Amino acid sequence: MRKHLTAALIFIALTLLLTNPLGLHLWNSVEDKQDALLNTWIVAWVGHALVTNPLELFNTNIFYPYTNTLAFSEILLPPSLLAFPFTLATNNSIFGYNLALLAMLWLDAFAMYLFVYDLTRRAEAGWVAGIIYAFNPFNLGNFAQLQLLTLGFLPLALLFLHKLLESNTPSRARVTTRSAFLAFLFAFFFILQSLSSFYYALLSGFTVAVYLLWWLVTQRAHLFQSLERIFVSLLASFALIAIVLTPFLLPYFQVQRELGFSRRVEESEPFSASLKQFSEVAPKNILYGKFLAPNPVVRVGGYPLDNLFPGVIAVLLAIFGLIFSRVQAKTFLVTLFLVSLILALGPRLYLTSEQATDITLPYRWLYEIFPPLRALRAPVRFDALVNFALAALAGLGAAALLEKFQIRRASVVALGIVAFIALEYLSLPAANITPLPVANEIPDVYKWLAGQPEGVALELPMMGPNENNELDISTQYFTTYHWQKTPDGYSGFIPPRRGEIAYEMQSFPSPRSIALLRALDVDYVIVPAGSDDGAIRYPAQLELAKKFESADVYHVEKRQLAPNLEKSLYVPSSVAAGAPFDAYLILVNRADFPYAVKPTDFVRAEARWSENRIESLEFPIPLVTSSVSVVPIRLTAPARVGEHALQIQTLDSLIGAMQVDATVNVGNELAREVVLPASVKLSQPLADTVARGDNFAVNLLWLPFNKVNAYYSASVRLVNQQGDKIVNVDREPVVQTFLWRPEEAVADTFDLEIPRDIPSGKYRVEVLMYQANSEESALLLDENFAPQQSIVLGEIEVK
Repeated sequence: MRKHLTAALIFIALTLLLTNPLGLHLWNSVEDKQDALLNTWIVAWVGHALVTNPLELFNTNIFYPYTNTLAFSEILLPPSLLAFPFTLATNNSIFGYNLALLAMLWLDAFAMYLFVYDLTRRAEAGWVAGIIYAFNPFNLGNFAQLQLLTLGFLPLALLFLHKLLESNTPSRARVTTRSAFLAFLFAFFFILQSLSSFYYALLSGFTVAVYLLWWLVTQRAHLFQSLERIFVSLLASFALIAIVLTPFLLPYFQVQRELGFSRRVEESEPFSASLKQFSEVAPKNILYGKFLAPNPVVRVGGYPLDNLFPGVIAVLLAIFGLIFSRVQAKTFLVTLFLVSLILALGPRLYLTSEQATDITLPYRWLYEIFPPLRALRAPVRFDALVNFALAALAGLGAAALLEKFQIRRASVVALGIVAFIALEYLSLPAANITPLPVANEIPDVYKWLAGQPEGVALELPMMGPNENNELDISTQYFTTYHWQKTPDGYSGFIPPRRGEIAYEMQSFPSPRSIALLRALDVDYVIVPAGSDDGAIRYPAQLELAKKFESADVYHVEKRQLAPNLEKSLYVPSSVAAGAPFDAYLILVNRADFPYAVKPTDFVRAEARWSENRIESLEFPIPLVTSSVSVVPIRLTAPARVGEHALQIQTLDSLIGAMQVDATVNVGNELAREVVLPASVKLSQPLADTVARGDNFAVNLLWLPFNKVNAYYSASVRLVNQQGDKIVNVDREPVVQTFLWRPEEAVADTFDLEIPRDIPSGKYRVEVLMYQANSEESALLLDENFAPQQSIVLGEIEVK
């Protein structure tokens, strides 16, 4: 016990040293205002939910009205339980979070110490393995990602799995008290590891699978006897793991299924390890920073690329252990090291972060056959297992070194090795110090919100990157003091329509934004103090509730508006037989106030074809419809060429009862039309007459009715009476279509030069739009909101 206490104290000292100066700023500082505050919020929410309403654990206060929003990121259950009493006692979620962070690093070191001690029976070897495992550059570079520092339960799970598999249980007994206890401990620590980070749950399951395969190979001489001896205990362990984890995993599966939260394999390439990263350290590393730090520092996702240099001493000791250690488990560790290293490189080999090769790696194949990988973004995190194997091998190497040379003062030598490793890993400072208001120092507006009935509050402007692409989510952190629901939020995954909400709120306090606030059940909207300075007139639907030094709070008048929407259907002029295509539902709002819906709302309808085929439909509509919205509906064309009748009907309360009919011409060519929620008109009348050779201006007003989600070009052209194009000017509008704002007209002028050789007479001026890179026609709406291939602006006479 004394040797274990000594190890615990050594790792406390190392934790404080190698996270400097965090130990001096536990009360009110975090690594940054992005992921560190996200994890602070998670840790605070989990503790809060488990005490107040455990059944609502996954339904957090952010991204309202989405459900299961905790499953958008990690659950962090064990560190949350550790932090909660400190958070509760001090009313300071940052203090609880920082204590949990340091405790997780300490646990990483102490758990690896116990694992290696069990293999070698030498505490000194455990010291060496512990510092490498907990304080390697990969961990020290991820202080903002608490989930990456929580791999301390894996060594304990493997420790008891190892004891279970090596236990001398008689085959006739199959299960003894000892084997049952070991099986329980293995399952217990695996569960804790999984509930710390589902990313690491996958990596831990992978590690256990490699270990079991290695063990089966070692037992091949008497395989069936070995399996009979441990089968029941092992099966019970896996059953317990499955029973406990399933309720926590189901929300993740549900979110992935309903919201499509998965990653394309190409998305993982920027978050894969390059070979050069294994030689890089942080710029502030005191020993190697001047020589091995990347210059310039490459950032991906707002953070520097991981520094994966394991240290010279760690590598040398691991090699020594590989050669001289007699511990049988070293072959497992070597296997884990090599496989994890290859997987950390991702789907394609990169020499540097910017220099790719054409070499396809096993990660790509594994991605195709193992669906859970599709929820993961960063293959580089397999480096945690590389460090696991390297640390354990280095521990075996330290034990072999002390034994081979029969060193008497082994503790002194081991401490010297630990000191040199600490020097290799030490950065000054190691942690960034970003202070925030805590406890009673928080702004008064959040204290006031804490005293209000449970509801929905939205702080404007919504969270987003600044001009330096830095994200500050202090707004989300401050919700830990009042826990009011909010449509805003930041997490590992962002729900698909959160950006649409933020887009509409940029126009606050416009009628569109007020309508959406009502649809989102917002009770209070918080704006910076002084926003209502007379320059902006706040509408009657907003009532000032409270003024504070930093913010003004407005109460949003609640009023349910029934939809008053006229519906019509547009189908492309021709679609390909049996192919999917988009029809367009045109929703015209005849009410005086915009109509808004929740981001979780979907229209459910049926498409009935004349061939007696029925398609069940579910589709979203724009969050806000002021005057008109255009809704694409994905359908599948009949397999037979010819004319087909189509009827779409619904009794859905979201848009009201609907029955619209259309005729679909089915041919052999794919549809190449899209309908834009926009129109165009003249801002000034056309000239009556124009002389040949003269220029004349066509002054337009583009009229966007809703968000246009792509870039389109316009063609303004002169057309004769037979419809032949005489002259045209093609370009993007003066304000690109992607930047158009709903209900805000855009003035634009196109200058046409009349050819000298055309006959005198009447000519039409028309405008149409298209997407240049796809040659897709973009139909505008006429004055009756009907899609048109081109809009006739008027006639001129050429003399």
